[in-house]
Amino acid sequence: MKGKRIISALLSLTILLPALSALGGCASKKEVTLRVYNWEEYIDEGGEGSYEYDYEINEDGSAPPILDDFEEWYEETYGKSVRVEYSTFGTNEDLYNQLKLGDKYDLVCPSEYMIMKLAAEGMIQPLDTAQLDIYNANVSDYIAEIFKKTPAVAGEPLEKYAAGYMWGVTGLVYNPEQVNEETLNESGWKIMLDPAYKNKVTTKDNVRDSYFVGLGIHYREELLALKKQNENGELSDGEYTDRVTELMNRTDEESVKKVTEILKTMKSNIFGFETDTGKSDMVKGTISMNFAWSGDAVYAMDQAEEEEVFLNFHIPEECANLFFDGWVMPKDEKRDKDTELAALAFINFMSRPDNAVRNSYYIGYTSVIAGEEMLDYARDLYSAEDEENAVPYDVSYFFRRGDEDKSAYIINAPAEQLSRQLYAQFPPADTVKRCAVMGYYGEAEEAINELWTQVKGEQLSAWAIVVICAAVVAIVLFIVFTKFGHRIEFRMKPKKGYRLVKQEKLK
Repeated sequence: MKGKRIISALLSLTILLPALSALGGCASKKEVTLRVYNWEEYIDEGGEGSYEYDYEINEDGSAPPILDDFEEWYEETYGKSVRVEYSTFGTNEDLYNQLKLGDKYDLVCPSEYMIMKLAAEGMIQPLDTAQLDIYNANVSDYIAEIFKKTPAVAGEPLEKYAAGYMWGVTGLVYNPEQVNEETLNESGWKIMLDPAYKNKVTTKDNVRDSYFVGLGIHYREELLALKKQNENGELSDGEYTDRVTELMNRTDEESVKKVTEILKTMKSNIFGFETDTGKSDMVKGTISMNFAWSGDAVYAMDQAEEEEVFLNFHIPEECANLFFDGWVMPKDEKRDKDTELAALAFINFMSRPDNAVRNSYYIGYTSVIAGEEMLDYARDLYSAEDEENAVPYDVSYFFRRGDEDKSAYIINAPAEQLSRQLYAQFPPADTVKRCAVMGYYGEAEEAINELWTQVKGEQLSAWAIVVICAAVVAIVLFIVFTKFGHRIEFRMKPKKGYRLVKQEKLK
């Protein structure tokens, strides 16, 4: 009997071996789920809006979403399948709140100050930068240096926690037919206070951008003095940038007080605060100037051009904000090594120059990735058709590696591009050195938010007061009726308005 049992067991095992082998194969091919949280409309989603590049086209002639290409590339490269769960947010604060609520993501893409805030609060982990070989090989030296010298948290640089994605500067989109360019050059940010443009300019409906503009106006003379010192050789480019950055990050009591008054004055002069309507308002001609992020400025100029309206972009002589968004990895004790590898692979894939071109083209912002493909893309967009009348535009500070010859990084562009899309996407080197990264407010955050409350606070109109009073009366009546069980009746008496008459409860 014992021998028969052994033979029976061996037979059963023989039957089960193929199934076990199949299960083992499934286990080895287990799909990785990668949860990515990014800005709305901030990646190549495929379709007709994609750049015509070297990738397989769908049967209907449209381009595939870049996420599909990543999943295919990952499986080919690593022998494992990955599924991207991709979701989007509208503001940095939305992202922060979702993380605080406990939502789990493997990669998120906040802006520079939010990266600093998340790092300061211990909500993100350092990236394994040794694994980011494609990113390291292709990121612009200019951007890499910014990430190296900008602190994420005390004593630790931004490059420890983040890999760059897109970057840009702030400025003013304007209609040159409606705005005096000489006045604009002389006034800078202060033009937002100019009565000549009352109700003809908008600014962003957020405290950081508005506070930056207020600081630029308040410290205008000091900033222009620093610019002159740099031009005279008294300050090196690095020292100049550092001094501008220090001024534009002041949150002391006196600065906050002065900026509060400036913004209140500005509020009475501008058309309004906006988040995403400035582009369309410029195209429609509702306003003549709009505070804009450079990517939005490019979009506005492109759209207006279709309507035969030609807008320009201006970066004030005092300063501008240098901003960027980057990939960071939120802390998650349950994240396994395969998922972490997939997250780093995602950064690498998006950092391939061909994919950087695709994303830049689709969303209109400028990738942090340099490389030959990106330079060719910029030349395709902005090179002049008439070489004889072209103006040399130097972008070597962004594309050059080490001590390479600058002449290899010149775009021969139409003269108009010195103040239009090319200027917005790749501001000249002598312009970006007066652009400051704006940090996380830290302990001053409460004071800055209070400033915004004061600036945005509005007095109630007479009609609003009537409505509120009526609502209060209705609530009081409801409480009285509920508590005492009485029927409330209104009776009109001459010259005495309404009177409350108390009646006994009906039996």
